Amino acid sequence: MKKIAVIGTGFRISGNDKPPNEILEIISSGFEAKLIETDLPSFPVNEINRQISEIAIVEAGLRASKNNFDGIFINTVGDYGLNSLRSALCIPVVGAGQSSMHAAMQLGTKFSIVSIWPPKLKFIYENLLNLYQLRNKCASIRCISENHELETLSEEENFVTDMRKGELTQKERIIIECEKAINEDGADTILLGCTCMSPISKEISENSIVPVINPMTYGYKYLETLLELNISHSKKEYPSDGEIGSEQFSAMTRSFRETFSKKSKVHNIRGGS
Repeated sequence: MKKIAVIGTGFRISGNDKPPNEILEIISSGFEAKLIETDLPSFPVNEINRQISEIAIVEAGLRASKNNFDGIFINTVGDYGLNSLRSALCIPVVGAGQSSMHAAMQLGTKFSIVSIWPPKLKFIYENLLNLYQLRNKCASIRCISENHELETLSEEENFVTDMRKGELTQKERIIIECEKAINEDGADTILLGCTCMSPISKEISENSIVPVINPMTYGYKYLETLLELNISHSKKEYPSDGEIGSEQFSAMTRSFRETFSKKSKVHNIRGGS
């Protein structure tokens, strides 16, 4: 039995090690997938928070490797910590973003990223397109929500939970932006811009005339394929050199988590002001 660690963003109950349902439904025989929780809650709303997300996922990946996992799937299109973990580990590490962008290039010549997130977070995709040298292959980045909607994320009901529940308005917004990407921007393939969009990916695909890639399921299955073929990333490209600093990462994330926990308690006492 090969064990896969799934590390990524939220939309789950803390302490639950089951991966999202979309992964549970496609796990192949001979594989086991478990969700590994990060020590540090972070949302990449800007560059410094993106770097915090990197640290949190790297530490979780190092922790998973010590627990005898055979592969690591970074369940976020942002691919936070991908190159760092590849430099530290010999087991295969796959990011939802990179694997899905490369898949898009196998299915067409120009892809568009259609994301539930607002324009404020476009920098995440732009950084990846530059890093992977795919900017000239991306027809457009289309955002569904508005910047001000980010402020609702702390509420129990928000634009992301509405989408995941299949609310008609949210689905219509996504389908319309997919159509614009195809008809106005020249995309021949659509890449969903967040793994949180997975619950409605099938319906989006059924309403599209071009392939729609769900980065959660594609990235996970790609990792299974690497493990089946006994292939991992090149250590010539991602060399390991001495200590990988796992204890340092653990100490940092532990300290950040304790600080965050204290601030959260004060925030709750003040009634959320």
